[in-house]
Amino acid sequence: MHPYLKAALWIGIVVALFMIFPALLVIALLILLWWLISNLTELGPKWIWWQRDALFLRLGRFRWFGRLPWVSGTLRRVQAEDERRKEEARRKQAEADAREQAERDRARKEHDALVERPIPPDIQRDMRAFLDGSFVGEDRSPLAYVGYRVGKTRGLASRERQRRLDVCFRIEIPSDLDAKYQAWGAPATYQRFHSIDKHLKMLADLRGGRSNQRFAVADWEEDRTWFQGEFRELAGLLQRHPPRRYW
Repeated sequence: MHPYLKAALWIGIVVALFMIFPALLVIALLILLWWLISNLTELGPKWIWWQRDALFLRLGRFRWFGRLPWVSGTLRRVQAEDERRKEEARRKQAEADAREQAERDRARKEHDALVERPIPPDIQRDMRAFLDGSFVGEDRSPLAYVGYRVGKTRGLASRERQRRLDVCFRIEIPSDLDAKYQAWGAPATYQRFHSIDKHLKMLADLRGGRSNQRFAVADWEEDRTWFQGEFRELAGLLQRHPPRRYW
């Protein structure tokens, strides 16, 4: 069916319905009035001009409309404004794409620099000792693997503990550790950051009520604060742009 005939048919059906059921006309007018008032309240009088411009753009697709002397000037202005808006949208999208690419490049660069950083020799010795079975303790965790220890008796100084947290964030988890630690995520990823952060919080919360563990709890809380400050921003960046090797 020709589009004009189809439009005429629908108009005829609507008019017939209104003639048969006058109440429908009242309801339709009330809905239209509510629609107009709500848009004017939310967007102000400029909404009327937006609707007029949108109508001009739709009608401007027909050649006969553009030839009308009383609308041709307005139509040209509206079309020029529409093209300007589209060009502005393209420019903003290009800028957003450029920022996105720059952020992605930064994420890759910082990730690669982190995982390629050498592991200090003393921490390597602790890692070898752990794998050789020299570890003594109840939790064979990735933190224990890198020699991380807290507390008054056997604990390390703040700097030494934090060096080991740095290493734990960026190395592979040994395959012989418990399955729950295999879910800590790949090196230098958001999942690894989240897992270490959650583990430190769990340790502090679990022993928070024990007076004989207050030094250990203080160490875990101090180290968690340091870890968040050191890696939270990078972890967020890597969450938005995961390294390709871990896709």
